[in-house]
Amino acid sequence: MRVKCIENSNRHNITINKMYTVYEGEYIADAYERQYVMFKIQNDYGSVIPYDAQYFEISSDKNPNYLEKEVSENKYRFTHKFISYDKFWSMFYDEAGTSLDDFRSAKKDIYKLEMSRGEICEIIKGDNQDELDFILELLLETNDSNFIEEVIRLSHKQLNERMLNQNVETVFLYVSNFKNDCVNNFFIEYLSENEKGNEKLDKIVIDYFNS
Repeated sequence: MRVKCIENSNRHNITINKMYTVYEGEYIADAYERQYVMFKIQNDYGSVIPYDAQYFEISSDKNPNYLEKEVSENKYRFTHKFISYDKFWSMFYDEAGTSLDDFRSAKKDIYKLEMSRGEICEIIKGDNQDELDFILELLLETNDSNFIEEVIRLSHKQLNERMLNQNVETVFLYVSNFKNDCVNNFFIEYLSENEKGNEKLDKIVIDYFNS
């Protein structure tokens, strides 16, 4: 589930009109509709905490991978199935066991099924490094060819600014999966302009042309 903030009552950790991912929520069911009362989201500071549902409107609810249970009469809690096990949240806040990996798996699943192309493009162009790293990792895993041009533009910027961090390698690995003129030209330009390049990046490019 994805929701958009429509009111924040001057809270500084959620932003009006910004989209958020719901990992858990609660609603009250009557004969006609669901009345949502709580959404547990990852806020602007990266904390995953519950918020009153009145601050949000649902923008996407097409992910089938939530498990529901009744917590009181006519009141239900829904949690993504990857993190629906007993004591998950206490483990997550203590960074114990596999909880952090399980949370990332749930986040990837929700992003894959419910995040729009426009949102992904905004993350690629934006300044949130954690979200950018996450999206690049997701694109590499899913082998999604829809963002080649956006990712190449990002890489041009990083190379021009000498930002040779870990996600530059992820960018190169991602685009190297696709044989087309756009990728060919990008790699040829990289080789011609970087005589003393990065060893890992050079290997990705050489393997691309040798395959």
